[in-house]
Amino acid sequence: MPPDAFIQKLRTMRLAAVATWFTQNPGLGEILDRRAESDPAPVFLSEHPDQLLSTERGYGTAKKPGDYIKEFTAFIKSHSNDIPALVTVLTRPRDLTRKQLRSLALELDRAGFSEANLATAWREMTNQDIAARIVGFIRQAAIGDPLLPYEQRVDHALQTMLASRAWATPQRQWLQKIASQTKANVIVDRDALDDPDLIFAREGGGFARLDRIFGGELKQVLDAFNESIWKTAA
Repeated sequence: MPPDAFIQKLRTMRLAAVATWFTQNPGLGEILDRRAESDPAPVFLSEHPDQLLSTERGYGTAKKPGDYIKEFTAFIKSHSNDIPALVTVLTRPRDLTRKQLRSLALELDRAGFSEANLATAWREMTNQDIAARIVGFIRQAAIGDPLLPYEQRVDHALQTMLASRAWATPQRQWLQKIASQTKANVIVDRDALDDPDLIFAREGGGFARLDRIFGGELKQVLDAFNESIWKTAA
């Protein structure tokens, strides 16, 4: 009903009845609290069919993929000495742990640089689809490391390790499993070997047991394998 008629209705009601009516209609308070909109924004409707003109991908403050890569390179170079995990990536990548990698990925995400966006920007800039992983993008930006598919790096490191000595059959098998897990998780360190959710613990591995299989030299084996990953793959 119109506001004036509603007011007249309330005046004919007893106070208790008015209170009851408001209790039974709680939405009225919200309506009465609304501010009048003197000039509501117009709504424009078009009867023309939609047409796709173009598609563009956003890169934060950068409008082009090349600008995004330049911003990433500038960020890495400007922080190469003050982010501990970044220092490790650039100077001792074989020592990088899974915990450090997660911390570094979060730091880069906060700065607007994710592995997915970097891969997309690189592909759009160069027409090369390279699954280099975040460590590869960092090293390429900071020291000009070749940007290679990570799986290619791991395969090269595995072949280097297998050719380095005469391994016993169980050792060769575990090296292949370590390489496979490295492709999936980027890093296999001591924590990874003891992680109950990964293949090593499920298949009776774990650092202590694998260390016995490798004659007490598992740490050295892992170091050599991880270092070989970041040497230029043939």
